[in-house]
Amino acid sequence: MNKQDTTAKITLEEIARQKEEVLLAIREQKSLIVKTARKSFAPYSEAASTGSSLLKSFNTGMAIIEGAMLGIKIMKRIRQFFR
Repeated sequence: MNKQDTTAKITLEEIARQKEEVLLAIREQKSLIVKTARKSFAPYSEAASTGSSLLKSFNTGMAIIEGAMLGIKIMKRIRQFFR
């Protein structure tokens, strides 16, 4: 009984073609992931109007001011504690 070699020989051209196919699939998946992430984390950024962006800037400024005031209060308390 003779066993014949049933495995096909793989050439460098086939490996290069498969590599290109895999890279193309990876790029497609990456772009799909990026699109999904942008939709998930910033769903309303496209519909932002001038009024809402102005209000967002105001809220950010107020948060910075409140953070600075809180930091100053904490520093005063720490200084009083060590005196």
